[in-house]
Amino acid sequence: MAGLAPGSYHLRVKELGFAAVDTVVALTADTAPQNLNMVLRPIAFTLATVTIKVTRACVDPGDTATADSDFQTILVELRKNAERERLLVSSYPFVYRIAKWFDSSDPSALPRWGGADTVAYRSDERPHYSPGNLIREDPTVKPPNNRIMTVPGLEDLGDPEFLRSHCFIYAGSVTDSGVVIHRIDFRPNKSLHAPDVEGSAFLDGDSFVIRRATFRITRPYQLRPPVTDLQVTTIYREILPGVTVIGDVRSEQSVRPQFSSMRTVRLTERQRLLDVRFLKGLPGESVKK
Repeated sequence: MAGLAPGSYHLRVKELGFAAVDTVVALTADTAPQNLNMVLRPIAFTLATVTIKVTRACVDPGDTATADSDFQTILVELRKNAERERLLVSSYPFVYRIAKWFDSSDPSALPRWGGADTVAYRSDERPHYSPGNLIREDPTVKPPNNRIMTVPGLEDLGDPEFLRSHCFIYAGSVTDSGVVIHRIDFRPNKSLHAPDVEGSAFLDGDSFVIRRATFRITRPYQLRPPVTDLQVTTIYREILPGVTVIGDVRSEQSVRPQFSSMRTVRLTERQRLLDVRFLKGLPGESVKK
């Protein structure tokens, strides 16, 4: 410590992983130059939690040997709720109206895609999932708005046909507003070679009712006209305990118009539930004559 004027000096020495040392060194006029050695004491500290994610196998719901017991419990409850919803919908049918809005990134390329519409559906006449027949055409609507994707609901996700055609991955759970939400990812089996659907379903941890889902079309290039990609995000509304309908939908797809030299156009469709009207009264109510 040569070259310092006489006086008192406050020293603080710090190093990551060691306890800091504070000391005071007093120098006088007759203090000889000397080296000062400081010894730091190592400390133990806890690093932030590190989450290691492992790619889980996509399991067949019917294969009890490859899925853990908790996941099997969720799938069993999913099937039970699907059967319950199917029974209620057939016994107490209802009509629900949905408003639709269509937007295009290039209105001049597909002038017929645009505007708004309101459609009504009967719960007991809703198209159900069929492997390889996810996309259908509505003969009452002019192209290109006539291509309809059958968005799966709880009734479809728990349907034996859907379960046989897809494998599932339990992707964990999160807490949303105090409610545990289970995420289940699914994708078509390798034996299914036609366009189908993959995605994620988010189930209420208490009731196992579907709350939200995202769907992506697989093999979109096989569609006519081809689709670059198609993704649908759906929010479900529970109108009765255990019975859900589509509350809000947003779909986005990229298509190439009739002439291949034209650029790809981004099409957006939004849907919102307007109202629900039961045709034979609510469950538990007697129908007034």
